[in-house]
Amino acid sequence: MNGADRSLRIGMVLDNRFPPDERVEKEALSLIAAGFEVFLLCFSFGKSAAEENYKGIQIRRVFMPQNLYKKLSALILTVPFYRWFWYRKIKRFVKLEEIDCLHIHDLPLCGVGLKIRKKYKIPLVADMHENYPVLIEQEKWANTFWGRLLINKKKWYRVEKTWLGEVDHIICVAEEMKKRFEKIINKPKSYTILPNYIDPENYLAIQRPVPEIEEKFRGKFGVMYYGGFDSMRGIETLLEAGKILKDKIANLMIILIGTGSIMPKLHGLAAQLGISDLVAFEGWQNPANLSSYMKNTRVSVIPHLKSEQTDNSSPNKLFVFMLEKKPIVSTNCHSLEKIITELECGLIYPSADSQELAKNIYTLYQNPGFCEKMGNSGFRAVMEQYNWSGSVKNLIKFYQQINLSLDRGATV
Repeated sequence: MNGADRSLRIGMVLDNRFPPDERVEKEALSLIAAGFEVFLLCFSFGKSAAEENYKGIQIRRVFMPQNLYKKLSALILTVPFYRWFWYRKIKRFVKLEEIDCLHIHDLPLCGVGLKIRKKYKIPLVADMHENYPVLIEQEKWANTFWGRLLINKKKWYRVEKTWLGEVDHIICVAEEMKKRFEKIINKPKSYTILPNYIDPENYLAIQRPVPEIEEKFRGKFGVMYYGGFDSMRGIETLLEAGKILKDKIANLMIILIGTGSIMPKLHGLAAQLGISDLVAFEGWQNPANLSSYMKNTRVSVIPHLKSEQTDNSSPNKLFVFMLEKKPIVSTNCHSLEKIITELECGLIYPSADSQELAKNIYTLYQNPGFCEKMGNSGFRAVMEQYNWSGSVKNLIKFYQQINLSLDRGATV
């Protein structure tokens, strides 16, 4: 489809609504800045326009009730209707927008993408945000009676190997994820490593002072976690550490930003541990408020439970904490431990070990100079190396190669 007279037209497909999705947005905007056209096919759950130009991203939305989406997306390997639905929508999208290369976000729609690739003879890129089969195994609903009956967890591992073995290119969030794919896919593949780094300039540009937040935590020894609240985040371990520390750190305050399925459980646990007055459940917050919370944060915590998923992850919060010059206390998830240890920007403790977590927080409480040194080390690393503008160059280079190949009429 592509010719020398116009830019490469990249068709992204996201099995969710947009915005928000920080990774998708950063990729799309970076590709647009590099001279490509980016079209995004995603869901509307009833409140968004069918078509929208969002910061240069040309969005095309398809409607589905959110409750139906939640049911069908989990059963994509079980219910043919959902695959058929997406095949029709993507086929129309590719034809109408004259898409040159299809870019599928995450595993569930890769099988449908392969059928579109075959029909239109266009390259297919699989952008793997997560270790999807492991996520399915850990999903609460998948472990209920009906979930076990309807969802074949082992089949997700089989289709992952099959589908990713057939796509043209794979994008991974960490080197560890690439190594995992190389083990399960027994053929040479083309990869781009694109971690969830932040863009320091853009992050700092959107921050705004929020006096009431700063005043609320003034004088506190803030220990912060932000992100999703689910069973694999290890937030319970942080609360247990809070109980250990409540008589050792007089002005302790555990600041929890975010929301999720285990929120009621966390409230109950805080009450059970007798630390409700030391825990601030702040709920979801606009990302522009983060710096105001960081002002009185002394230690940042990434308590994720160690698993095949978290060993291969690249959480955005790690790089936010580094940019904000906060020392990090993290579990020994491989990808996290590697960066934090190498840069000397934090301390590591064994997954789910509240005693060791408390010990590390207390070490930092007693050594403010140590905190400052770690914070400065993380900040320098983000500014010099661990940032989006540096890492996205490889993705841009890949699409430039695709563009040249298609212009020459070659197959990819």
